Amino acid sequence: MRVTQKIIFDNFMRDVNKNRREMAEIQSDLSSGKKVRMPSQSPVDFQSSRILEADLNKIEQFQNNISSGLRQGRLAQDTMNGVLDSLINIKNSMVQGSSDSIGEDERVNLADEVSGIRKQIVDSLNIQYGERYLFAGTNSGEKPFELAGGVVTNNSNNKPPHVVAADGVEIDISITGEEVADSPAGDMFQFIGDVEDALRNNDNQQLNNLLTDADQVINHVTDLTSKLGDNINRMDFMFEQYESTKITQESDISELVDTNYAKAFSDMQRNQVAYESAMAVHGKMFENTLLNYI
Repeated sequence: MRVTQKIIFDNFMRDVNKNRREMAEIQSDLSSGKKVRMPSQSPVDFQSSRILEADLNKIEQFQNNISSGLRQGRLAQDTMNGVLDSLINIKNSMVQGSSDSIGEDERVNLADEVSGIRKQIVDSLNIQYGERYLFAGTNSGEKPFELAGGVVTNNSNNKPPHVVAADGVEIDISITGEEVADSPAGDMFQFIGDVEDALRNNDNQQLNNLLTDADQVINHVTDLTSKLGDNINRMDFMFEQYESTKITQESDISELVDTNYAKAFSDMQRNQVAYESAMAVHGKMFENTLLNYI
């Protein structure tokens, strides 16, 4: 086949245009930071990255749920620890009041202390997070406990608030008021009322009888606090697992669609050299004209 000047020029222009297209793509990769910006560039990588990004969005939502749950759970745990301390103080008053070494007036003073502790417990269990009462169960808009005339009314239910920590995984973030009050010794606030009555009635025998109930109530609250602590530890563990998963998936997405800057700069330099070489060769090959032979 005869190779004419036109063929040489057409081949030259095709190669130069190819080089310029590659340069434009490299420049776009470098300026955008993405080597895959649309499905046509790499259908498989584009689709894989979108699936991973959807998973990441779901993970971040679960982490947001867990973060909120941890804040509320830790607040509820602190409250339960305070209730436990209050119950221990009531037991100490019972032990003191059951002694034959104190008189009626001192027992009345102890009864006043127990009454004050009961009010503290009620106020503690009525704690709010935002507009939610933490110990009201799903009746979160209603104050769980009301104290009037020494009688505590329980407005909570037995459905604890929870967070969705994963697909199909719900974790309780608090204890319901019903759970707190319903001890093996009966209603916790009824027990406290019985202690107060025994002190006011100067009945140290009844106080001795109630000591066993005191231990049961304290153990009951301890168990609930431990249960809440287990849920908090579980949420902590899941949050850290999600952090590790995010790092891995973000790395995978970057590998699929992000620009490899070292490779891109190397390709740009290679294309630049090829372009300059092509232009130099073009100048040499086409510098001869009819004027050279005149």
